[in-house]
Amino acid sequence: MVYPTIEPPFPQPVPSPVPEPIPSPVPEPIPSPVPEPIPSPVPEPVPAPIPQTIPEPV
Repeated sequence: MVYPTIEPPFPQPVPSPVPEPIPSPVPEPIPSPVPEPIPSPVPEPVPAPIPQTIPEPV
């Protein structure tokens, strides 16, 4: 007599609860202080010394 093979009941896979994504708080961008441009001192143009024209003796 062939006994029907009783399959063991497979445990139902318990669906793991999907954790709701916690929205990470978006940090407000801290505006970095813009350094004021320091005007570089403009050097005054130094007049080039004019060479004295030496009159050649005639």
